[in-house]
Amino acid sequence: MVTLTQANAASGEDSLQKKIDKVLATTEGGTQISRNEIAFDGGEAILAFPLPGHRDAPPSSPAAVKLQAKRAGVSTKSVQASREAGAELAASDDCPTEVFGNDWYCFYQYENFGGQRLQWNAPHNHNDIKFFSEWGFENKTSSWSNKGGLVIYVEGRGETGLDKSCYDSRAIFLWGEQPHTSDSFVGTSLDNRADCFWTSDS
Repeated sequence: MVTLTQANAASGEDSLQKKIDKVLATTEGGTQISRNEIAFDGGEAILAFPLPGHRDAPPSSPAAVKLQAKRAGVSTKSVQASREAGAELAASDDCPTEVFGNDWYCFYQYENFGGQRLQWNAPHNHNDIKFFSEWGFENKTSSWSNKGGLVIYVEGRGETGLDKSCYDSRAIFLWGEQPHTSDSFVGTSLDNRADCFWTSDS
């Protein structure tokens, strides 16, 4: 016999999996690495979803930690040693810390670092603009956290539905993210408008 609690839990799990399946079906290069995470292109970007009944995505899973260490060029043993020495692997907003290298930055679906979390650690200069549509995250950013030394430049498409308009004079600059800063809410006028971003080279 299935109890009401079990039924609700199963319903929540199904709801989460449906969200993950939708992103996987409408994007490229993604692999589900845990109950609530998708890694793109071997961990270049990781999209984390809140677990059923929660508002915020949890800290990185062991699978994501392994990918983060590999992307940052550090060993999982050194990460574990840092953890045992008392280092935090994630900040209060759950964006990876400098244990995984100095350049992690995250975007969040809701204000106060809630909802889905999309994270990177690599620089992408103006010739390598990244489009949030690649991860099903366009027009979803309400807060952000920049844990590293890069400067992040966030823009909106100059023409609705046309990603390449981020490349030219039609692009609309929305905000900049200085190193080691965060913003719990981008403001009403900028909320859910982010379509693309690029970073400083180093």
